[in-house]
Amino acid sequence: MRLDDNVCPHCERELQAEWTEFPPALQKKYGRPGEWYYHPCTPECEQKNDQREWEHMRRDARVDVLRQRSGLSKRMRGYSLSNFKPYANPPATTRAYAKVEDYLGDWAENREAGRGLYFCGGVGAGKTHLAVAVMNELMLRKRVPSLFVTVPELLDNLRGAYMTPGRDLDEWMEAVKNADLLLLDDLGAEKPTPWVQERVFVIVNHRYREALPTIFTSNIGPEKLPAQLGERTASRIISMTEGVQLDAGDYRETARNGDA
Repeated sequence: MRLDDNVCPHCERELQAEWTEFPPALQKKYGRPGEWYYHPCTPECEQKNDQREWEHMRRDARVDVLRQRSGLSKRMRGYSLSNFKPYANPPATTRAYAKVEDYLGDWAENREAGRGLYFCGGVGAGKTHLAVAVMNELMLRKRVPSLFVTVPELLDNLRGAYMTPGRDLDEWMEAVKNADLLLLDDLGAEKPTPWVQERVFVIVNHRYREALPTIFTSNIGPEKLPAQLGERTASRIISMTEGVQLDAGDYRETARNGDA
C-alpha cells in the first residue's frame, strides 16, 4: 500500500497511517527500512487485508514488548486459559471460567465501560492463574498494554521499603494509575490501616473516574471490602467489576496431582 493510499479499499473510509520500521532481516529482504502501515478501520476490513510476513513479525514483537513491560514473572507469562483446569474445583471454578470467557468475548464493551473482574477465593483456589490468563489473552489477542502489580509490593514501594534500581517511583505510579489494563493481585492482604486505605483509594478512584478496566484478586469477598478498605474504595471496586468466586480446595495441589 502506498503512502497516498489512505482510503480503505473495502469501505472507502479514511485510514490512520503509522510508520513501521522493519527488523534488520526484513530490511535486507525487502530492500527498504520500513513501510507505512494503515490501521484497518473495522475488524471485517482487517480480515480482508493480505497478511504479510513483516506484519506478523511486527505484531509478535509488540506482544513481546507488552509482556516485558507487564510486570509478570516468567512463570506467569505462561498462564493461559488452556492450561487452567476449570474442573479442578467444580462447580465454582467452572462457573468462574465461563464468566472469564464472557468477559473476553465482550472485551470491546467492557473496555469502553471500564469494567473489570474481581476474583476472590481462598489460598490456592486458582484466582491469580485465571486472572493472569485473562491479562495474557488480552495482550496476545488484542495487544492491550497491561500491568501486573501485587498490592503488598505496591504499598512497600510507596513506603520506600524497596524499589527496582533505575525505576522512578512517580513514573511507576503513573503507569499503575493509567495502564490500559491493571491487575492488582492479593488485595486485602495488608493490615487495614488508614494509610493503606488511602493509598489504595487514590489508585482505585483514579481508574474508576477514567473508566480504566481493573482486575483484582483477593482472599476476601466483596462483602468484607468496606471493613478492609473503607466504604469509598469498596463501593468503587464493586461498581467497576464483576465478581468471580473460586471456592474450595487448593487448585495448585489438585493440578499438580493430575486430579482432573
